[in-house]
Amino acid sequence: MKKIISLLAALTALLFTAGCAKEIIVAEILQTPEQARIYTQYNIWYEDPSEISSLNIQKGSMIPFGTEVRIEKSTTDEITFTEVDTGRTFTIQYDPQYRMLTPEDYVRELFSTQNTDDLTAGIRSLTVEKLKRGIVEVGMTKQEVLLAFGPPCAFRTRSVSLDTWCYWTDFIVGKRIIFTNGQVSDIIVL
Repeated sequence: MKKIISLLAALTALLFTAGCAKEIIVAEILQTPEQARIYTQYNIWYEDPSEISSLNIQKGSMIPFGTEVRIEKSTTDEITFTEVDTGRTFTIQYDPQYRMLTPEDYVRELFSTQNTDDLTAGIRSLTVEKLKRGIVEVGMTKQEVLLAFGPPCAFRTRSVSLDTWCYWTDFIVGKRIIFTNGQVSDIIVL
């Protein structure tokens, strides 16, 4: 009887904690000292700063790539951070169903220790200005598209090695970016 009660208690504890968000440590994931500067790795789009979708739907306002941030809280369900320059706070709701990444891999995609100059090394200044505004044009490289739009969700684009990437511009509307020889050759609004 004691074994059954013990087993039921363990099972109850497992079920209780299975749905709970677990803390993740961004500095540990990025393998940086805790006080290292952390930057956004691509433009993050949002309508409500307290409920940003991890799908990075290209609608509303934008946090530019290379923005220095301070992580306030990070769990397997959400990441809260503050822009260092403005003091504005944002929360991204992580959705593994669409991102198809572990929360840790999502953090590696989202944040970097590279500032704007590092992220745009070798890119012409006119192109950098367009990317900061979220503009992608024919002739841009995959690296440039990643800065402007971020990595496409694996739910719609299995790998960035493919030559077609799909993005959302609204929940049911999107863009298809077609690459030929590593450069944008066509942009199709869906």
